[in-house]
Amino acid sequence: MAQARGLARELAILAAANEVLNELGYERLSVDAVAARARASKATIYARWPDKASLVAAALVAQSHDQPRLPWHARSLREDLVALLELFVHLAETESLTTFMGVLAAAESEPALAEAVRQTALTPRYQDCRDIVQRAIGRGEISSPDVAERIFELTMGHILVRYVLLHRPLDQKDQLEFVDQVLMPALRAPSS
Repeated sequence: MAQARGLARELAILAAANEVLNELGYERLSVDAVAARARASKATIYARWPDKASLVAAALVAQSHDQPRLPWHARSLREDLVALLELFVHLAETESLTTFMGVLAAAESEPALAEAVRQTALTPRYQDCRDIVQRAIGRGEISSPDVAERIFELTMGHILVRYVLLHRPLDQKDQLEFVDQVLMPALRAPSS
């Protein structure tokens, strides 16, 4: 029973850390603010996480378990790419990209954050791209597994530019145009 209470307490602290992170950003987040939100003592937090970076890293990992997954029912490369872009757009519109960019900036000097970003944001999306490519190879639509990186970079770059720099969301028409006019032609181009 005590172990279950301890886990529930830990999850409540991590949820509070995510809330404060999304409200204030990484730079302005403090352990004091998380402790107040979670109704926990700073000693309780520091006993489990030695610093702000490790607390935020753990919070990102905990939150990532609730992220939607790429569906597997597509019958073509194009359908898979449309689903992938819909997933990226969903994440961009439900997660705070400003917060994400702040965490990315801090990750340059905080190894725990860098690992959390890789584990929660980059690796799963890159794996989605690899899965799409493997299915397309299996269907005979493409032949090179190397294009997964191209899909990932083009899609991630497009999402970040549109949502972070331009503040212009991608509606369904924009998404289909990106798939048809950028991704599909890029995948047909020879790898260098």
